[in-house]
Amino acid sequence: MKTIEKINPELLDILDDWMDFFNDHNKEPLPMDERRFGNRDMDYYCSEEYLREVQSKGDDHKGPPEYAKVCDFHLTHKVPKEIRQKSLEVCRDLSAWLCAKFNAVHVYYPAGGFMSWHNNWDCPGYNILMSHSDGVGFFKHVEDGEVVTINDPVGWNVKIGYYGGKDEDPYWHTAGSRGPRQTFGFVIPDKDLWEDMVEDISC
Repeated sequence: MKTIEKINPELLDILDDWMDFFNDHNKEPLPMDERRFGNRDMDYYCSEEYLREVQSKGDDHKGPPEYAKVCDFHLTHKVPKEIRQKSLEVCRDLSAWLCAKFNAVHVYYPAGGFMSWHNNWDCPGYNILMSHSDGVGFFKHVEDGEVVTINDPVGWNVKIGYYGGKDEDPYWHTAGSRGPRQTFGFVIPDKDLWEDMVEDISC
């Protein structure tokens, strides 16, 4: 997974418009799906100890995170209607701008929010992740057998990478935050188009 440091102003305008809307309209704590919290906290589910635990399951790991403390703007029950609708509109705009096959996720992390270690091998492809943080979020992944942590800068950051399927090397990763954080995730249909979009994002 690599980080794009300089983001195209045209893309930033779309992302900043969303944050302006969200900050103006979100007056209450967002709902969470408590069934996925598990009985431990972010520090455990994003730890190397838990990584070893989930890796030991082999093919019994389905791909998505087994535990999470996030609000999915599209799937979590009781998300305010106007916020859900605006999220869907922004995801359509971003998908069109990116030429993305589909929007994989748009989630909000509260303080202490997380997605536990997982590998997405059920949905392989070239990915673009766009996250907004106050500088207290992180993304961890396994690279050459070692856990690498990418700490969020303040504001928007973009990460790009490839998630392999079951017949490839699995891409283990996790994310969490000690303060509010949001992530849009997109899958690009093929490598050439993904590389073109990486260039466009970096302009």
